[in-house]
Amino acid sequence: MLQSVFDQSFQSKVIQWLHESRELLVMLRYPNAGGTRDYELHTGHESIARRLSEVPAQTSVIIFRDPQLQLRGIVTGNFIEAAVAHIPDGVEFLIVESALTTYGKHSWYRNASGTTHSELREELESCFDRPVIFGPYPPWLEDGPGVISGYVPDATGVIKPGAY
Repeated sequence: MLQSVFDQSFQSKVIQWLHESRELLVMLRYPNAGGTRDYELHTGHESIARRLSEVPAQTSVIIFRDPQLQLRGIVTGNFIEAAVAHIPDGVEFLIVESALTTYGKHSWYRNASGTTHSELREELESCFDRPVIFGPYPPWLEDGPGVISGYVPDATGVIKPGAY
């Protein structure tokens, strides 16, 4: 059964996790947007609730309890070497810039993923001198003790997943 991100059980779990952790990683998968995703760190329930009220209906929301993307800083040559040492070649990684990119009226936090050290180096080089958060790609395909997922319902409260 599909769960609304506004259901009491979903919201209660988010509040509980925020009491246990200093921050939660939220992954937003937008419907019918060619695989577009955003990754955001939140430290309070109010910021998560506000964000969920801003995204379109059918958005898939995945929240991670345990700390994620723990290597953080400005991308330099030393940061790139630390990142390569942080993750084995062949393990999927995620990079999220923590400075907003703006183009006209649009803005986003650039993100990239891959599985090889050469991809990692290339992606980090494209972020040079920008702040990022980085680590193994969080396991998100199934809910479990550290992952909860739900959907933003439409205006009538109906949950209808989109194409992601």
